[in-house]
Amino acid sequence: MAEYIVRETGYPGVVKQEIVGELIRCRDCRYFHHGTTCIRFGIRMSRAHDDYCSYGGRKNDDTDCE
Repeated sequence: MAEYIVRETGYPGVVKQEIVGELIRCRDCRYFHHGTTCIRFGIRMSRAHDDYCSYGGRKNDDTDCE
């Protein structure tokens, strides 16, 4: 099931929600390897499989996420 990043604007009683993008968990990211390692910046960082960051790119997505 997809998760989304939502922006809320407005004031109390009148709140608007806008979907900004899809949230990609580390386990689904192209930079996540060997179960706990993120290699996004050329260094190995330990991450939990259910973490996320703003640089994530889905493994099967052909677009670059720079």
